[in-house]
Amino acid sequence: MRGLGRNVLEALYASWAAKDLDAVLSCFSDDVVIEIHVPSDIVPWGGETRGKTAVELCLRELLREFEFLDYRPPLISDVGDTCRAQVHYHFRHIKTGQEIEGTLRHIWEAQGDKIVRLEEYHDIERLRAFFALLATTSAKL
Repeated sequence: MRGLGRNVLEALYASWAAKDLDAVLSCFSDDVVIEIHVPSDIVPWGGETRGKTAVELCLRELLREFEFLDYRPPLISDVGDTCRAQVHYHFRHIKTGQEIEGTLRHIWEAQGDKIVRLEEYHDIERLRAFFALLATTSAKL
């Protein structure tokens, strides 16, 4: 991506995997928009989040709820100010110990040296089944 460069995006992924939220947030513009293409009835952070402060709250909640066992982009392609990544993930829900593994897609947009937009695509039915399992497991705890 012009401005950011692939190395910065790779560093952002490594920072997220290491739970270094300050390093991740430093890559975003103040008015960043993150759209998670998952209905909010499946996950509370689904839909659109606007602004760095709101994004930070959402990401902190994710880090409180999940342990990131693996989070890496084996494939990153870039064209101009847009970058696409396929990410392999493996998360553990801290409260229940339940795990989910799969791939997701990212589309990043940058202006200058800051990320202004991220779109994230998941296998919605996989997430629906996992969060239903979490609800059942949590009810038994």
